[in-house]
Amino acid sequence: MEQPPQRPGVQSVDRALDILLAFSSEHPALTLGELAAAVGLPGSSTHRLARNLVQRGFMRQEHDGRYSLGARLLELGGLVSNSSVLSTMCRNLLEELSAELDETALLAEVDWIDSTVTIIHKCEADQTLRATSPVGRRSGIGSGSLGIAILSSLPETTFETLAPQLYLAARTPHSLTEVDDLRTAVALARRKGWAARRNDYIDGISGVAVPVRISDMTLGAIAIVVPTVRGSHRRLSEIGALMARLVGDAQARYESTQFR
Repeated sequence: MEQPPQRPGVQSVDRALDILLAFSSEHPALTLGELAAAVGLPGSSTHRLARNLVQRGFMRQEHDGRYSLGARLLELGGLVSNSSVLSTMCRNLLEELSAELDETALLAEVDWIDSTVTIIHKCEADQTLRATSPVGRRSGIGSGSLGIAILSSLPETTFETLAPQLYLAARTPHSLTEVDDLRTAVALARRKGWAARRNDYIDGISGVAVPVRISDMTLGAIAIVVPTVRGSHRRLSEIGALMARLVGDAQARYESTQFR
């Protein structure tokens, strides 16, 4: 495993963060040996770091000796999602859209450092048959309506520079796995002001998303996700047009209060 570069004075912080980042939805609990392998340290050093993280609430040790993430991260995660500009601008809109359409609404923030999007808020539909996605889910920016909407907000030259670096996962038979296909989808979303995808990220689930921007900076996107049985092309188009208008109004209101 390639080790991160050493920086004097913060190496222990780097190692502690490496331990936290070793956990994932596929590996929610890890043994001390697995953590040591993930950070490339001897077991004794890893144990010392893990013990400190447990004591501070960032990790916990289960009855079988394995480690998992601690509840303190929930507190910090809530601060992150509630204090961001994206959340401030769109949280009320998210609730209004979900209530009006009776479908699940998602708010996702983009991280341009690693080209990912993370769900930071959601409002669930009341319907028995509904689409959902957990808060905190992180995926590559080339996946689904959220990623395509965000990419559509970029200048074409910026997109062309970024596109070859993206990992296009074949999540379903309908996923976009070729840059040329992604380019076509992004160009269509750029013209319309919203991106719609059916059965792309999860088979049986469709979505429509609109990018959220402040000045020249894209913060993320807001999306409505629906079971594909309720996600006809016509309905997704109607929802997309509505969302594009409402997001535009929300951006204008926010900018008028922040930059006057």
